[in-house]
Amino acid sequence: MPASALTSPFNILTGAQAADTRPGRESLSGSHKTQSTPSRPEGHAREQQGRFRRDDWQGATHLLPTYLYDESTPRFLTTPKSSAYIKIAEGCDHPCTFCVIPNLRGKFRSRRFESVVAEAQQLVARGVSEITLIGQDTTCYGEDLGIKDGLASLLDALAAIEGLRWLRFLYAYPNRITGRLLSTIARHDNICKYLDVPLQHASPQVLKTMKRGAGADIFLKTLNKIRSAVPGIALRTSFIVGFPGESLRDFEILEEFIGEARFDWLGVFSYSDEEGSGAFSLDAKVPRRTIESRKRRLMKLQQSISKRAKQEWIGRELLLLAEGESDETPLLWEGRTQFHAPEIDGKVYINDFGDLETLEPGRFYNAVVTEAHAYDIVARVVSGPL
Repeated sequence: MPASALTSPFNILTGAQAADTRPGRESLSGSHKTQSTPSRPEGHAREQQGRFRRDDWQGATHLLPTYLYDESTPRFLTTPKSSAYIKIAEGCDHPCTFCVIPNLRGKFRSRRFESVVAEAQQLVARGVSEITLIGQDTTCYGEDLGIKDGLASLLDALAAIEGLRWLRFLYAYPNRITGRLLSTIARHDNICKYLDVPLQHASPQVLKTMKRGAGADIFLKTLNKIRSAVPGIALRTSFIVGFPGESLRDFEILEEFIGEARFDWLGVFSYSDEEGSGAFSLDAKVPRRTIESRKRRLMKLQQSISKRAKQEWIGRELLLLAEGESDETPLLWEGRTQFHAPEIDGKVYINDFGDLETLEPGRFYNAVVTEAHAYDIVARVVSGPL
């Protein structure tokens, strides 16, 4: 046996062991310790409707995955040492016609509450000070385990971990943002005042075809509710343009909504056919040139919204996580505030260290914003490390 195999933290299955893996068995060795895999009522209903069938799935196994890692699974961090992601759930039950995740990953299933908390404690003990919770829909967390307001309860428990400076979660399904969840975000200083709510569109007709529901009016009420409950919160969303059947008026409804909603961060994706998705067989496909034109139009609108909003940041003192020298030039450092999620939002460029000779990656500093651009800001360090 190779020496590397003796020290490996992984157990390599033999052919016989792999052949003995049957539906549900993976979860017994992971987070679920019951004799059957729990599920949400919505997931069961979707299964009866054929949401997870793979009859026409080319090249994929006929079995859907049920495995969930737990706190004992070895973690090799590929993120900076101060930050880490924790997946709190796997799979998805939603019927969105543009998405194939349920076909790939199966029904929604939450990790055990205690498992997530234990992993977070282990990561903080290793020097991690920022944790981002992820899942296809984190706001469904715990429903399959019978936990009411599961995400809010989990955030309460994680926020109590000593040494955890920033805690955030991605992504929030709009109709599952409860009052308790918002009050939990507002109550804890170390829960980032940041919410990513992928709305996908604003036209009721397009959303109906997407099997998402709601529309611009309902979304605006939701955004007002969020902003009232958590003053100063940063809101991020994403939209799909060019979905089959999207008319010019549908697009204009989306454009008007973006102008009124005034998101801090916004992403626009061009629709493309995904084999296996419900939208793949829809007619009335939008021409590619029209899709790209609409995308550019929305991004130009958001750029003007973002530029005006970022100007209001000038003079604000913010807590900053320093990440290291900028890729653009060693004369600048880069960092993030609680309003910037890792890897997806704008950057904070640090061009003045104040009284400090240098900064330490992964440490926190107080900084004042001195310049603002469409997506990025420039800041001067005034104190730290903290």
